[in-house]
Amino acid sequence: MLNLSKQVYIQSIEAADIYSHMVRGSKVKSEYDGMIPMSLELIKLKKQGLIFKSGKKEEKQLTDDLINVKFKQKVLSGKQFIKKLSNKVAELEDGDYKDKLSSFIQTIKSECQSENGKCKWQEVKSDALRLELYTKGFTITKVDEETGEILSQIDYVVYKRSSSKSRKGECLFIRKGLYDGMINWSRMGLDFKANMEIDFASLLAYESLVGSSLEKTVKINPKNILIVKDVESVFYRLANVVETKGKFLDSVTKQTKIVNSLFDGESLLQADYFDEGQSMMLLRNHMFKSAAFSCDIQKYLQDYAENNNINFNTWRIDSMFEGEKILAKNVHLICTPSSLKALKFSHVFEGDHKERQMFNHWKNAVKADNCVFGVCKHEKKSKRGLDEEGKVLQQTSYQMINSLKMYKSNIFELAKFELDYIEKLKNNDEAFINHLIAEANDMNSNMMFVDLYKQNKLIVNTKIFRDFRTKEINNHLTHIKKGKLRLRGDYCVMLGNPLEFLKHSIGQFDETDLKSLSLKGNEIYTSLFEFDKEVVGFRNPHTSPSNVLVAKNTYLKDIETYFNLTDNIVCVNAVEFELQDILSGCDYDSDTLVLFDNEKLLEVAKRCFGKYPVCINNVKGKKKEYKLNKEHMSEIDSALSLSTKYIGRVVNLGQESMSYYWDQWSNGKKEHELKGLMKKVSVMTILSGIAIDMSKKFFDINIDEEIRNVEKYIKQYSKMIDKTDEETAISKNVAAKPLFWKYISQSENIKDKVTFYNTPMDYLYKAMKTDYANHRENVEFVSLLNKKDISNGNRSQEGKILTYVKEMSTKIKKAFAEQPKEERITYIDNQIKYYNYKVQKLTVKEDTMYAMLVHMIKNKDKQAIKLMNILYATQRETFLKSFKKVQ
Repeated sequence: MLNLSKQVYIQSIEAADIYSHMVRGSKVKSEYDGMIPMSLELIKLKKQGLIFKSGKKEEKQLTDDLINVKFKQKVLSGKQFIKKLSNKVAELEDGDYKDKLSSFIQTIKSECQSENGKCKWQEVKSDALRLELYTKGFTITKVDEETGEILSQIDYVVYKRSSSKSRKGECLFIRKGLYDGMINWSRMGLDFKANMEIDFASLLAYESLVGSSLEKTVKINPKNILIVKDVESVFYRLANVVETKGKFLDSVTKQTKIVNSLFDGESLLQADYFDEGQSMMLLRNHMFKSAAFSCDIQKYLQDYAENNNINFNTWRIDSMFEGEKILAKNVHLICTPSSLKALKFSHVFEGDHKERQMFNHWKNAVKADNCVFGVCKHEKKSKRGLDEEGKVLQQTSYQMINSLKMYKSNIFELAKFELDYIEKLKNNDEAFINHLIAEANDMNSNMMFVDLYKQNKLIVNTKIFRDFRTKEINNHLTHIKKGKLRLRGDYCVMLGNPLEFLKHSIGQFDETDLKSLSLKGNEIYTSLFEFDKEVVGFRNPHTSPSNVLVAKNTYLKDIETYFNLTDNIVCVNAVEFELQDILSGCDYDSDTLVLFDNEKLLEVAKRCFGKYPVCINNVKGKKKEYKLNKEHMSEIDSALSLSTKYIGRVVNLGQESMSYYWDQWSNGKKEHELKGLMKKVSVMTILSGIAIDMSKKFFDINIDEEIRNVEKYIKQYSKMIDKTDEETAISKNVAAKPLFWKYISQSENIKDKVTFYNTPMDYLYKAMKTDYANHRENVEFVSLLNKKDISNGNRSQEGKILTYVKEMSTKIKKAFAEQPKEERITYIDNQIKYYNYKVQKLTVKEDTMYAMLVHMIKNKDKQAIKLMNILYATQRETFLKSFKKVQ
């Protein structure tokens, strides 16, 4: 196994800033807050000569050879830039910086009036900017500010999508000298000719698979791979078919064909390849993506040979390619074309048997990289705690809760665990400390307070702790109000028809023979729960009652015999059962299904399961053929960049529709009278899948117009609901959103535009109103300290540490306001480590520690907890010794 401990940090820069650097001569800020994770791609990059540079801390690997380019902002025109700078100048006090900015404004005004300046200071929108950089590349020049000497000058060209940020439309650019070797490797040396017509959207998605972050690697020789055909189960059901009717999408309830790909994205791998306690590995290789499940393939084949008088040592099994066989004793991995994406591009070969040629070419590419497969992830247990009986807990989502047909009393029953938990947090000190331990991480102060509690339990009665406790409990309440109810259950990775897959691998499976199925209908197999009981399942994305699954956990001896499955794997059936449409178009390339064992939830779920027809996507795919060039790459990525925005809007619209649906149902309207609302829910269900799949395929619709059409309908509908809420006193004729929107909306003033609806999530909001905690006698913080001589404290050192804390707090606050979540976490973590490193280099004596803690309380410092935590993290022994030891 390769050493996978080191990722490489890269710059992540706005395209607008790059343009300004190139055209306007502005300086590019060098911050290495992007990352190339340890991946098959990084392994290859290092072999190709990736150039490293040292960071602030020696253990961080940095490189300028790749840059992550973001396209969130347009390039401001001269007029817009002047306005922005003028507003800034107006806020500044007189001084050199203000004079410098004022001078710069005059320079821009002067340049805008010249012929060259007009071009230099024109506005450039993000799509045009993307096209410019994709087709022409860019150059970053670093200059010595004092001498004007050029320190470095690197030319970059567009490379490929960032594997983790493709839906944001971000893209990796690479040093020009590395491009040819890396893109040739990424595309397996295949003869993709410039400007050839190709499924370019898929190629861009699949060539990025080698860039996925890895947990580890595993060696699998291609000679041990058996590839067999995919199998589909085709049948008819009454369904809500979403298709274009007139100008917009509509949902029509009718008998329609259901097509389930039974082994889509999964493979079976000999159990010997797995670590103890793991039974699924998500594998990556060149244009290969598959969830491999632990299976004793060899035992199965040996048993079959013995039972059918076959000589196992000479038995050869047919692959999907006519005339190609593999010895049974050599089969370690069984997969289908759905896992090997490279087969989609077999047309690049000439002559007959193109798919076989591609398979052999792929095997040679894998061998050239020493047969190394990347492992992205494996199944994992919940970290949400245990209930009173020691059973694992997992949380719901607001989409799950709000899609259920329930009454107000049902929410109190479902929320019982959380309501009891909140009471314990308020009044039981040990329970609160255990909560802090469970939620501790490097970015919060939990362990600092835990260790202070161990040092002196009276800390819980101080104002600083009580305020921290109140904030922590309120944060947890807010978390619950977002639909995060913990119930007995967990996420399980889905394994589709495993015994049928084994039969199919030796040509013994007939998907039309329903009597021979191991799992039938909604039966599942998982060791997470007892057998012969019903459980409730949901998959994300989840939008409607038709997505609710009730499943019967069924024991099968053969699964136990031939598979080594942990509690977090669930075997499911999709033969003659619309499972994949119930679960929003799921497949088996590591898709997870959350399963809950809760009687009240089961009771509610049965009001939905089988009562609402599944939604079927009958939207036509986009016919346009893309050509292999940078212009079309830019066009595809521009469309893809809208994906994340669309997903959020679609999911929220679906939930808003559901809220009005349940409100009207609870007020006596019949379901047939609410058909229009449910049609919109069905459209949103399909649109969510379309938005998610935009990285690989496009559809012949304008998603933005479809969303606006539903938004218009929902807004008009909400105005017709004539009711006001005594708490919010907002009239429904202003199209107010449901109360829970306060917790899922990004809008800052949404709290003034919500009111109560009879919908499950608003029931939850009301249920979470709890009483105040019991009164506590105050204990002065300073009384817990071991008294020292303040006059002996190092005031200079104290000032330096306070400055560090304020700088860190300012940067963290700015990160929350400006940076996306993924980058924000890495950035904040880096800032905490950096300032901890700065304080760690100081030797803080006991007198200084005492002085800082006393001054902190006396001055009512707003950064008190951050100061305490940085002292705890860097000067732990001295910090804890400052407090009296009292049990």
